[in-house]
Amino acid sequence: MNTPDEMGRVHRPVTNPEIDEFERSEGVTLPDSLKSFWSKYGSRDLNSKKIFAFKTKVVFPDGKKKKADVGAIASPGKMIEARQRYIDPLYGNSGDWLPAGVYPLTFDSGYGHCLLDLNADTYGRILYIVVKAKTFGDAGYGWDHVGMVAKDFDEFLADLTPDYL
Repeated sequence: MNTPDEMGRVHRPVTNPEIDEFERSEGVTLPDSLKSFWSKYGSRDLNSKKIFAFKTKVVFPDGKKKKADVGAIASPGKMIEARQRYIDPLYGNSGDWLPAGVYPLTFDSGYGHCLLDLNADTYGRILYIVVKAKTFGDAGYGWDHVGMVAKDFDEFLADLTPDYL
């Protein structure tokens, strides 16, 4: 993670004011392990096949498993921006395309995201969803389409595997 990306860009840590603004504007508290990661590594584009391409394991409620691409770890601002795209009617959404209280944390080459769960009763979990262009909770798009990745951010990081192995 300390390696510059393929363009030679070094990481820029996420600042405490950026984290504080996220927490204030969203009315949530972020996990300390994520704050620590951001302060050390910043948000990261992980798409370089030589340096930063990772996979994570996902287990769905029906027991099916898959490996999901982790192409980037978002900054606080990108998490808000991505969430807004999926819930704001200004983007042409018919309803909220994400469950309440979760924020896109990772990005792949499509609409697959690892989500940071900031709900009080399930706080800190890392979930996975491929976002559909329909309201979350409608038939064919609900919690049975949300996979479990990790119990918290530390476990998520520990379980990432390089894509080239």
